Amino acid sequence: MTGAAPPVEAPPGRRLRRPRLLPVLLAAGLAVQLAPVLLLPVVLTQDGPAHVAGAWVLAHHGDDGAHGELLREHYAVDLTPVPNMLTTLLLRVLLTVLSPAVAEKVVVGGFILLLVAGLGYALRGVDRRAGWLAVAALPLAGSELVVYGFYNFCWGVALALFVIGLALRRRAGWSRGSAGALAGLAVLAWFSHLMPWAVAAGLVLGLGLGRSAAARWAGESWPAALRQHLLGPVLALAPTVALSAFYVTSGDGRRGAPVGEPSLERLGWLLSMYRPLVVGSRLELGASIAVAVVLAVLLAGALRPRRTPADRPRTEAALARADRWVLGLATLAAAAGFLLSPTRLGREYGFLPDRLAWFPPLLLVLFCATRPPVRAAARAALAGALVVAATAAVLVRLPTQLHDQRVAAEILSVADELRPGSTLAVLWFTRYRAQVAPLESGPDPLRHVSSGLAVRARGVDVGHYEAVFPYFQVRFVEPSLRSRLDPDLAGLEDVPPSVDLAAVSGQLDYVLLVDWEDASASVRADPDAVALVADLRSAYRPVPTSSPAGTVALWESTDRPSG
Repeated sequence: MTGAAPPVEAPPGRRLRRPRLLPVLLAAGLAVQLAPVLLLPVVLTQDGPAHVAGAWVLAHHGDDGAHGELLREHYAVDLTPVPNMLTTLLLRVLLTVLSPAVAEKVVVGGFILLLVAGLGYALRGVDRRAGWLAVAALPLAGSELVVYGFYNFCWGVALALFVIGLALRRRAGWSRGSAGALAGLAVLAWFSHLMPWAVAAGLVLGLGLGRSAAARWAGESWPAALRQHLLGPVLALAPTVALSAFYVTSGDGRRGAPVGEPSLERLGWLLSMYRPLVVGSRLELGASIAVAVVLAVLLAGALRPRRTPADRPRTEAALARADRWVLGLATLAAAAGFLLSPTRLGREYGFLPDRLAWFPPLLLVLFCATRPPVRAAARAALAGALVVAATAAVLVRLPTQLHDQRVAAEILSVADELRPGSTLAVLWFTRYRAQVAPLESGPDPLRHVSSGLAVRARGVDVGHYEAVFPYFQVRFVEPSLRSRLDPDLAGLEDVPPSVDLAAVSGQLDYVLLVDWEDASASVRADPDAVALVADLRSAYRPVPTSSPAGTVALWESTDRPSG
């Protein structure tokens, strides 16, 4: 029996080799991005609490007793396959063993890890030396759409990178096993979000066509080349193409007319990386420009002519050139899509440029990996600049995050004052702004904290935004309290709110006013606010709360027994 190996010792006069710098930079940058998610009390993103609430409804919709009856009275469940359900189902599973707050941390932290790992996997598929460029994923980890809480889209991007990475590794052709793996990854990406799946599917097919043409140029017949490079991806993607056709032709896939014209402003956003990186503060623009400069340096290096090694086989060199051309054209197509797309397709499909903004930088990094920097000093300098930029963005956002944590704690503390099985609405009287150099618009991480309050109180949030859209798994039973309180589905979130409390008299148990004491004179004098206060005083009574700073005023329906 062989004994344990002796410990490695440095030869006399020499030191043991220290860890390489690039992995250390990546690990440090990743730790910085994960720190706010893991260390702050709750994850605060705009739509995140609504997603958790949707998963929580799925988990308890079939419960016995009054609680299950309440959820069935207000919610219908629809598990028809749609490309917007993966993280909801993941949260549903996590809620069986974790608290809602921890489950959401797992989903957001998991996305950050998956994004970095996915980009690294794809980069090594282009060139095994290029994996260090995964640091380019770090600035995206806390960017605009992450703070908006678009969890399915974010997971879809990360999974799409694995789909692309698998295809990049199959330069020599596809086997049954690799085609099966591609089909499985494509299904996961599709169930996350349609857009990342479509980008990945298009790129995979583009690689297959490019490689087929390169193989034909190198001497193979067209049938053999297509069978080797294109047949596998076509068969692997067929199930998700069929799912897409079913979705688009179904009622769940309906969309409205295009809204919002392309503008030259987007070109500035693209060149400065304002989109997708900047969240809510003007100071973040410095970090986004730094990222843009690094990408420009990488691009300049990738465009410099380099000699092909003389001993490289002709077919291998042709396939590598084909991949480079496909990745370059895909980057240009992604940039054109961002610059030319409408703002949204009706009310149901919005943020199209914001979503499309993710793909030009990611595909550009993959293109640059076809000719990555070879000097160690250059790699370290570029990786360090990306880590510093991503870290700077985290630090700029931190004061706002700490402020938001305090406000969220105020609102969530009221859960102990609410009767289990109640219906509630949260109304805001001040507009959200970042704490440092705020922009005029951006995500509001506190907007749907009401859904988190409903989960804690085991009740129903009338403002549960997810339940009014057809592509989520839980929806309000119509006519719902939401549609009667807020027929246009926009007044509840306005400042001041425009709602009809009289229309839900006796059915809406609690109304929470947030920042009423800090509201401006113009907000208090607004006709909607005056009508709201009159309705509130006629059908509700104030309830003392334990809100530490008095941010929240709680009113209870007079139709409910007090005490």
